[in-house]
Amino acid sequence: MRINEFTDLQEFIDMYDENSTVDREKHIGLEFEYRNQMYRMCREPIPVEHRPLLQNGKRGKYAVYIVYNHMKPNQKYETIGWYVDMDDLLNNCFIEGKSFKEVIMEDETRMDGMD
Repeated sequence: MRINEFTDLQEFIDMYDENSTVDREKHIGLEFEYRNQMYRMCREPIPVEHRPLLQNGKRGKYAVYIVYNHMKPNQKYETIGWYVDMDDLLNNCFIEGKSFKEVIMEDETRMDGMD
């Protein structure tokens, strides 16, 4: 049974890519559960000069984290990586051996919160 709210990848892109020209509400972050583990993807709202400098010389815009102890006082984040843009995020972030674009579209991926 499909529990994922996204029906196609473009729907996700239009919600989270600030460069998307589709007229709809934009979000900066998403918490989701994949294979019983919580994750967070965020287009970090920080000044460019404070974003991490990546190996390719560009500044990271999107970050993906593993979330431990979700919604508990001792909640912790472990950074999976920083990504320059939506294309970089979708194709170069891997969770359990799958690309982010595959994970975000998996039937069993459950969206937990958007901001």
